[in-house]
Amino acid sequence: LGGVPKPYELPAFSLLFSGARVEGSLIGGCDLTQEMLEFCHANKVAPDLEIISAKEAEAALHKLHEGAGGAKRFVIKMDTLKEM
Repeated sequence: LGGVPKPYELPAFSLLFSGARVEGSLIGGCDLTQEMLEFCHANKVAPDLEIISAKEAEAALHKLHEGAGGAKRFVIKMDTLKEM
């Protein structure tokens, strides 16, 4: 569902009884995501990330909540889950 300049009506009961959903997304879709990934690959664009253990996840979350995590992305190394 894209942004529209004016509100519009939806048939609520038809949606409810059919189990249908109306959703929106600000990230585009599969085609735009693929285009972005190809652009990043071609231009060597990569995120600033830090690989952490599962035990470090709570501290990393606190850093992000406090604004001290910077713009980096924390990635949990999955094989450290067994250490929990």
